[in-house]
Amino acid sequence: MDTLTWLSLGLQLAALCSIVGALLLYLLRKVKVAEVLPVESAKTVLVTSVDSALGLQIATYLSSRGWRVIAGCRPGGLGARLAESWLQNHVASTPENQPTPRLVTLELDVAREDLLEEAARATAQHLPAGEHGVWAVINTAGSSGRGGAACWETALRGNVLGALRVARTFAPLLAAAASDHPYAGRLFYIGLTSDTACESLSRLDGEAGESSAGAAAVRWGTWGAARALRASLRARRLHVVLLHTPDLSAAELYSPPVQLAPPSQPVSRPETPSSDVSSSTATCAVTMPGEAAEYSAKVLPTSALKVLEEALTSPSPRDAYYLKMKQDSWFTRMPSLRVSP
Repeated sequence: MDTLTWLSLGLQLAALCSIVGALLLYLLRKVKVAEVLPVESAKTVLVTSVDSALGLQIATYLSSRGWRVIAGCRPGGLGARLAESWLQNHVASTPENQPTPRLVTLELDVAREDLLEEAARATAQHLPAGEHGVWAVINTAGSSGRGGAACWETALRGNVLGALRVARTFAPLLAAAASDHPYAGRLFYIGLTSDTACESLSRLDGEAGESSAGAAAVRWGTWGAARALRASLRARRLHVVLLHTPDLSAAELYSPPVQLAPPSQPVSRPETPSSDVSSSTATCAVTMPGEAAEYSAKVLPTSALKVLEEALTSPSPRDAYYLKMKQDSWFTRMPSLRVSP
């Protein structure tokens, strides 16, 4: 055979080896993920607030995926009622041969030390026999920081100081889970948003710029607190992870569930969060008992929720994950808020 034929055969062999190698890597990754998925005694996740649409969506999505979810909320608030209504509707529609979702609510306010301590004791009481801690804590409590100086102070207490309080209060439960399972013990914080990037702030002036500066200070304060906590909690084998949302503003992240239909209009049967791969957006539409009002907690698409679940189960979680509204194309430019985690 001539040189050209040998070269062609060599290229074909290299391509075949690349395909086989890629297939083996894919299978190995699947095996590792299956090994890391928490066992029944280590599947509890605490979501600190379902009063926001984002917190409610995360809590209901993880519950529908088989996690045991403990959801913090204000007593008698809309988030607590919607979470309980979603659970009732979902349990009623679950086939007998499938496990029912597990979700409980408890009173929790990250700005109050007494309620945090009480929530930690209540969380320990909700754990099943043989389980000593929680797999992860996802801190969705807080506010956007927009609206003037009074809102800044509230946001700093709830977001930055609240982040430190959450770590101090629930670190023992996370460390207890980490001692039982090598991949447990993860603490998640909401990181930077679309309106806290430096170039976004530079385009604003006046009251809008001042309000955005306050929101950015809150988000960057949380970012700095998470970095400091990551260094201090590493000795206890705990992972501190930031969840950046480059396509969503802080106001969108902390907004309450949206009412879809007024009480005077009939609504269709409530939908549950979709975990189907073909679904472009995860929804959480629920009705209030005795009312004809339907609310939606649709903030993130299913692809972003799957990224969150990957962060929960990965053997070596990254310091930061990006929850995007759509996937990057090959030529997509990195967002300006992408910084070292």
